Amino acid sequence: MGEIRIDPHNIFDLSRPGENVLLFRLANRLHITTRPRVIRQQLVFQGEPFSAAALAESERVLRANHYVYEAHVEPLRCVDHQVDVAVLTRDVWTLEGGITFHRAGGTNSSSFELQDINFLGTGKAIEVARTASVDRTSRLVRYQDPNLLGSRARLDLSLADNSDGRQESGNLERPFYSLDARWAAGAQGFADVRVDSLYAAGKITEQFQHRQDFVEVYGGLSPGLVDGDTARWRAGFTVDRNRFGPAVGQPPPSLLPPARSLAYPWIGYQWIEDGYTTERDLNRLRRTEDYNLGRQLDLRLGYSSPTFGGDRDRLIASGTASAGWRPTPTTLVFGSLFATGRYAEGRAENALVSADLRLFARDLGTSVTYVNLEGVLAHRLDLDSQLLLGGDNGLRGYPLRFEQGDRRLLLNLEQRFYSDREYFHLVNFGAAVFFDAGRAWFVGTHTAEERLLKDIGVGLRIGSSRSARGSVVHLDLAFPLGADRSIKRMQWLVSTSESF
Repeated sequence: MGEIRIDPHNIFDLSRPGENVLLFRLANRLHITTRPRVIRQQLVFQGEPFSAAALAESERVLRANHYVYEAHVEPLRCVDHQVDVAVLTRDVWTLEGGITFHRAGGTNSSSFELQDINFLGTGKAIEVARTASVDRTSRLVRYQDPNLLGSRARLDLSLADNSDGRQESGNLERPFYSLDARWAAGAQGFADVRVDSLYAAGKITEQFQHRQDFVEVYGGLSPGLVDGDTARWRAGFTVDRNRFGPAVGQPPPSLLPPARSLAYPWIGYQWIEDGYTTERDLNRLRRTEDYNLGRQLDLRLGYSSPTFGGDRDRLIASGTASAGWRPTPTTLVFGSLFATGRYAEGRAENALVSADLRLFARDLGTSVTYVNLEGVLAHRLDLDSQLLLGGDNGLRGYPLRFEQGDRRLLLNLEQRFYSDREYFHLVNFGAAVFFDAGRAWFVGTHTAEERLLKDIGVGLRIGSSRSARGSVVHLDLAFPLGADRSIKRMQWLVSTSESF
């Protein structure tokens, strides 16, 4: 590898027609462009022999930062068997403040915050926020450093003072930062006191105080990227203690979850096939998106015992498998399978198995047909856990947390429309027509007379092309189909999401 040239660009390109105006010049002047050394620290190559795969992965790493709108890592020339490389990035505005509003399932939440996710161009994030939701009011302070002291280590610290308790958390980790990374290590922990609520038909039925203390340390090794895939082994130790009691100011719950203490060593295996590709206008508006069409597997197995500090012997396992396909040049399909649970005294507990299938099909020029089908099976969930379905997790025409059960099915169909214009050099627009159908129920209680809950709706999508809030703002109107009179004839939703 030869010379590496770092060229970070400001928010607005003043040489483009329409961008050399007073407001945009002022924004460029006030904004501190990402420092070249911050970009250099994130490249997965430094001085080793040239690799086109390493250049492509460095682009993905840079695009994963919300303060980078676009990144290109390209070879310039080859002289004396040395390849010079150019790294070009474009920043977005990262200092954000003000009030945000969210509505789903007939309930509102709001926040007032001040944050900068690229403080003084260093890539570090500072956030101060006050949020109010259906669950709690929270005052939060958070600091994130993705390259601690110029290294590959990441630091994340947060403190939240909540209306129902308090949370303190910290995470220090040197992750597998690339497919060819050879080792990783980390430690994380949090202490959380909160009030948990149980729901039925969208209404709170029980409330209790939940105290959770969690600590985990791990280390990992890998041979790196070999013949297009990478394998990683991890080993660690986890302590997860949960205690429950009556919530202050609330009636005593009819059934209080028993205390639960897990302390266990574990071993994990991860395998990733390198099948990355780039797309635009699938889940984001006018932004490059990275998807892995390769197969991926992540397994973990641990054993909690009183010997290590647990309350009883438990086998603890989890696993995820996923893959992507491109059956036609204009169609993408992604599938995933997830399972987790514990095994104690001859039976499974808190077991959950979920499967998800997503399809994107480009049609009608600038539009995409999107299909999401998912199913979940649960078995002997902890009393503080529920499998819920409602307006906040996919069934947009119904109240939040409307149905519960140990089985759940959900289908989402959308026709998405994307505009190829950037309005006022600031925003992009999209729209959607959607249909949702789903049901959550307990096994043995679902009958043929019970119908799927269904809704239809329309929505507007707004994405910022110059702000770190490049996530998509959703403005939706949803109408339940065949619902009883207790359900409103129309639900309106306002939310911000990373996807369309």
